[in-house]
Amino acid sequence: MKHYLIYSLIILSTLLTTASAAPKDANYYLKKASVAYNQGDYLRAEQAFRQLLKMKVSLHRDFYYFYGKTLFHNRQYKKAAHNLSLYTETVGNKSKYFTDAKRILLLTEKKLAQKKPKKAKKKKKIAKLPNIPEMIRVPAGSFTMGSNHGSPDQKPPQKVKIKKDFAIGKYEVSFSQYDAFAKASGQKKPDDMGWGRGNRPVINVSVLNATDYAQWLSKKTNRNFRLPTEAEWEYVARTGFKRQLGFNDLLGLGDANCDDCRYFWESDQTMEIGSYDANKYGIHDLFGNVWEWTCSVYTRQYNGEERYCADKSDLNGKTMAVRGGGWNSFSAILRSYVRYNNFPTYLSNEQGFRLVEEIE
Repeated sequence: MKHYLIYSLIILSTLLTTASAAPKDANYYLKKASVAYNQGDYLRAEQAFRQLLKMKVSLHRDFYYFYGKTLFHNRQYKKAAHNLSLYTETVGNKSKYFTDAKRILLLTEKKLAQKKPKKAKKKKKIAKLPNIPEMIRVPAGSFTMGSNHGSPDQKPPQKVKIKKDFAIGKYEVSFSQYDAFAKASGQKKPDDMGWGRGNRPVINVSVLNATDYAQWLSKKTNRNFRLPTEAEWEYVARTGFKRQLGFNDLLGLGDANCDDCRYFWESDQTMEIGSYDANKYGIHDLFGNVWEWTCSVYTRQYNGEERYCADKSDLNGKTMAVRGGGWNSFSAILRSYVRYNNFPTYLSNEQGFRLVEEIE
């Protein structure tokens, strides 16, 4: 098609068929369009052509061929089809550019036919909003992290300052919430062990799966979701539910979903989120039901990493801190300061997560 371009400056100079109110201005834009067209700068050419249309000068019929072709190159297929159709219907098949105009018109119609189903699919996707976890705002503050009781990795207690407010999930992330992500991203849905999905906490997910979900949800909602740091998790847990901060005070029957605090008629498995009382912030199931991933690398002694999220690309050979205990844990370990760890790819029917949202 190069041979059409080299003559376009000459041809376009004849596109004004009658004198206009401002012929000098019209010729200026005509020349500008010609130069841009010859250089393949179709965006600039379109701008000049549009200026000509605004001036309402009388245009040669070939104008609609060049304008339609320019619109085609700019992927404005509907407008291109209109101008090319106008040209072919006006000039007849003896015109110099008729054959090329018909060819481009055919390509334009194919493009429009391909575009229609894509638009319908996109609308369907947008209409289905993600099932967003309910978040609760937690104020900034200071607390003592760790304990002199129990395992060496909990010692010694240290003063930690949470500098900014943040929000944390009222509940653990449910199957229905995670399944929406799995379906949208084409990932395999995690096994529910036959216990049911819906409002049960999602299980059999790695820390990598949880991080991918948080990133997907962030993109969908234009918010900033992630896993909690180990320090954030303990800060929220230490607000207290009954007397669970004390070394000698254990959770009792009906306080959580754990091995020795379930009623005898309840099954050894996960229960729906929110089945037990919340702490003073209104946050449920921090203890029992499922162990919860954090975004912090586990260390045998606190060294500051518990206050930050680990770099996802630098997890080789490292384990991630998990908190809270699960449905198969004994109540003795359901404490705010008890730590455990698993490899980032670890999957378990006792392992789930909840989200944190950063607040600007």
